[in-house]
Amino acid sequence: MLKGIVLKVPSDDTVAEAVQTFVEKIGLVAGVSEEDVTGLSIAVMEVVKNAIEHGNGGDPKKHVTIYVDVFSGRLQFIIDDCGKWVPDSDLGHEPGEGEALISSRGRGVLIARNLARWLDYGLNSEGNTRATLIWPLS
Repeated sequence: MLKGIVLKVPSDDTVAEAVQTFVEKIGLVAGVSEEDVTGLSIAVMEVVKNAIEHGNGGDPKKHVTIYVDVFSGRLQFIIDDCGKWVPDSDLGHEPGEGEALISSRGRGVLIARNLARWLDYGLNSEGNTRATLIWPLS
């Protein structure tokens, strides 16, 4: 089983492709089907992009840390950034209905939640943003 894998990346959009490849490889090794690995990748990348943009303000001196563990029946990604934002308590993190649905705010969280089926935000022991994304395994 995969346990205790850690990837630390700068808050720079140029790392996106490498992180996406990392997530896809982890998913396949953990048992995510080839047809579902794209959904996993999109979900995790939406959270990582939010960490880079909102948590770290795009500052390449600040890092995003991704922790990966595989448990019975689930793959867990914990994504920490250097910010103190918690989308679930920030106004506008979730798009509503009608015209609010096309707002540029909150779609990444909504997409990640729908694909992963479970995404929670809070603060880590240092008081920084932590997202926990669970992907079910068959």
